[in-house]
Amino acid sequence: MPRVGPWIVVLTLGGACLGYPLLLWLDPLAIFTGVFVAGERHLGYAVWPAVGFATVLLASILWPHSWCGRVCPLGAFQDLLYAGPRSVRRIARRSAVSLDATGADDGLSRRLLLGAVAGAGAAGIASWAGTDGPRPLRPPNARKESLFVGLCTRCGNCLRSCPSGIIERDLGRYGWSGFWTPVLNFRNGYCHEGCTQCTEVCPSGALLRLRVEDKGRVRIGLPRVDMNVCLLGDNRECSACARWCPYDAVRYRWCETEYAVKPEIDPHKCTGCGACEAVCPTKPDRAIVIFPV
Repeated sequence: MPRVGPWIVVLTLGGACLGYPLLLWLDPLAIFTGVFVAGERHLGYAVWPAVGFATVLLASILWPHSWCGRVCPLGAFQDLLYAGPRSVRRIARRSAVSLDATGADDGLSRRLLLGAVAGAGAAGIASWAGTDGPRPLRPPNARKESLFVGLCTRCGNCLRSCPSGIIERDLGRYGWSGFWTPVLNFRNGYCHEGCTQCTEVCPSGALLRLRVEDKGRVRIGLPRVDMNVCLLGDNRECSACARWCPYDAVRYRWCETEYAVKPEIDPHKCTGCGACEAVCPTKPDRAIVIFPV
């Protein structure tokens, strides 16, 4: 089996330069923690990491050292960190004295450069292809999307720390560049106004640290109301979204065009915390849904 680990590393690093670390989800720590972190929230989200973890174990048993020695990007990255400075020193000595006949170090440098360029090219294509796709809802104070997918290490710290359980893994819905990154789901809870735990445990800066007193000024998204689903559009009584909004951002007004009382969102107060979506009584579709801005 060829040694593909270094290629995985350089392709991912090249892609990360454009915000799309292509194969970062192959990191063994992300696979290992994913089995337990995803399973804590929803058993279904643990299936893919469990399959990946079982595959790694099985391959290591049947073909010893096949994963660690030939595929594992973490081990390959450590090898490159060791080999890189050594290669630079040898090339410097060789240029000062005489060229080495083997050219092994030049070969390593060429492979690294080729892999990085290929990764950057693939990332550029992925970025261009994903511009028209749906955008994800990220945890509060997330970096710009192009930076976020490059900085996020898929460690799962934010999932574990969230007391509401609204953070889950992206399984490719928003493109492969964001595979295994955290996204928000407000079906059963919302982002509490007094909680900043996910920003405190993020180790990479994909989520910037946030103080509780500043949270009301950070916007996750904005709600949209579908009056075809809303109970008010059917002349039925409901005030759930306004009653539960922690920022007092929902008001009701009479809409002449739709001839019904309609929820109106104040964008200056709303943070997109998801409380209105979480408490909306309509099923299976919610009449009010948070969308990224």
